[in-house]
Amino acid sequence: MTIRRYETKFLILVALLASMFFVANSYAQDKAKSSEGVAQLYAAAKKEGTVIIWGPTDSDIYRRAQAVLDKQYPGIKIENFESIPEPLVQRIIAESQAGKPAAVDIIQSGSLRALRPLIDRDMLAPYAGWEKDFGLDAVYANQRFVGAYNLTLPIAYNTKMVSAQEAPKSWEDLQDAKWKGRKIIIEARLVPFAMLGTEWGKGKATELVKRILGQQPLIVQGGTTVANALAGGQVSIAVGTYAYTIERLKKQGAAVDWVAASPLPVLNSAVGVLKTAPHPNAARFFAGWLGTTEAQNVRYTTSGQAIEVGKNAIGAVAERIKTNKPAIILETEKNFATILEIQRELGKMLGPRPSVWSANRRQARKIFRGAELVHRFSRLKRGAYDLNTIADEVGERLS
Repeated sequence: MTIRRYETKFLILVALLASMFFVANSYAQDKAKSSEGVAQLYAAAKKEGTVIIWGPTDSDIYRRAQAVLDKQYPGIKIENFESIPEPLVQRIIAESQAGKPAAVDIIQSGSLRALRPLIDRDMLAPYAGWEKDFGLDAVYANQRFVGAYNLTLPIAYNTKMVSAQEAPKSWEDLQDAKWKGRKIIIEARLVPFAMLGTEWGKGKATELVKRILGQQPLIVQGGTTVANALAGGQVSIAVGTYAYTIERLKKQGAAVDWVAASPLPVLNSAVGVLKTAPHPNAARFFAGWLGTTEAQNVRYTTSGQAIEVGKNAIGAVAERIKTNKPAIILETEKNFATILEIQRELGKMLGPRPSVWSANRRQARKIFRGAELVHRFSRLKRGAYDLNTIADEVGERLS
């Protein structure tokens, strides 16, 4: 009986070892195939020698990326043209309709919605290798887009004016009477609320916005203006700026922080390769490389931006999301049309102009001037100025 028991244990052990060997061998083969796929694409990309990318990314990021790329994969020159994506998309469409040869390989946007016209016209080339060979999970629209970075939209607060315990923990908490009287600042496009509407339904999102507008918030254009007004102590709570912006201000000494309220809206900046790309292999290769750890580290150390959700996520925002585990509303090709539709409906509630102008012009001027001064001082020499001191001085000048 004892011998049989040992025989059974031995057979189980042999089976487990065989299974582990099979899994390890299979993984090694998959990794080898993946490396081979990247190597083959790189060889073809190197022959083309150049990749041309248009989009809103700062040229400094590409200069630093070039240095890293040259060490890892030499022989591919990055040429970039920095601009907001909407006019670039229209230019690409117009030149295509006129029969002109394409002047660009890759188009990048701060949000997938801006690239929708290219999806609708089937002008972007799919590529399975971004997932299969580069191992990326931020791939969208039937393998037509690769995620470049995310823009997380949290609830932010000024830590001098609001403690972590007092800060809103949910979107519904913004309705609390203690935030009434221009204590909240909201970016006028209302994107976080439109994204909430895709999860909750338009009715619930509309009702929430209606109640928050009853709190007499300040409404301004631009996420940077929102963040800098918060850092300057002009308001207690901010909605419509990005988590990475708040993290950057924190590093510079500003008294700001953010809450990963659930569900948490996350926009996608993505890159797509045109079907008419003059350097198609270099474009596919560079788009895939942008999602790798090496390229993400370049972007993160330069701007604070990074992929913030998924297996390739890095950085402070990604770590906070991993720790708090909020439900994520990720902008994809499946929901960006709905986001835009709800956004337009919510925008009607603001009237023809942001209510900050009609509510209190003098206060509005203070907000913009204070945000401008904080932003200007913070950019003079990073790390050399205490933003808490600057914010106090700005507040005194504007009071």
